[in-house]
Amino acid sequence: MTYEKDIFDITERGLELASLEAGDRVLDIGCGAGDDVAYFSEKKGLKAEGIDISLAAISEAREKHPDIAVKFGDGEFLDDYSSFTFDGVFMQDVLRLINLPDEALHEAYCVLKKGGKLVIVDEYHKDPDPKKMKAVAIEAQRQSKIPHKEGDCETDPVRFVDFRFDGAFYEGPLKRQLEETGYVIKIFEDVTDAVEAGPQGGDRREDGKTGRFLLVAEKPKA
Repeated sequence: MTYEKDIFDITERGLELASLEAGDRVLDIGCGAGDDVAYFSEKKGLKAEGIDISLAAISEAREKHPDIAVKFGDGEFLDDYSSFTFDGVFMQDVLRLINLPDEALHEAYCVLKKGGKLVIVDEYHKDPDPKKMKAVAIEAQRQSKIPHKEGDCETDPVRFVDFRFDGAFYEGPLKRQLEETGYVIKIFEDVTDAVEAGPQGGDRREDGKTGRFLLVAEKPKA
């Protein structure tokens, strides 16, 4: 496979900031067609594997990259992996789509080794409305009392959490959620101009209210 530099610039930046090196074990949550897993494995020498809740995506990944390790999996339920397994966990353009992102952040924390890094690339509100944020927090509190079962992400509407609304995150509440989970935030960068916008994200970014970020958080060494 030929790797186009502009497509993998942010992936490369995430690897650099996370200090991940050849031989490190990495999990790509929401791996899709497996391009990032292949890049990690073939270009960077990482022991990479990916999971996705779409069987069609997994099938495409295996056909496109027959030598990579990908399988069906849900970011909210990483029970197939032991604690302290990975040096890095990547969530690129997937966390905003997960039904309960707080659960996904906790699961990633569990499978990371001490000193391991979580890398998130996603959408965020650059100038959020405080009134809307408060309303989102109230609805999130109400929905938090509803029982959650494995597989809900395939059938239920995406639930409210106080750090995400309308397919994008609130920076402050997201950082707070990560810290409450146990992470130490190492860096939060705006990368809006560094990546090509998808159709929906591009439309939102035209007015400057929504952008893209790269975040690296660490599971403490002690």
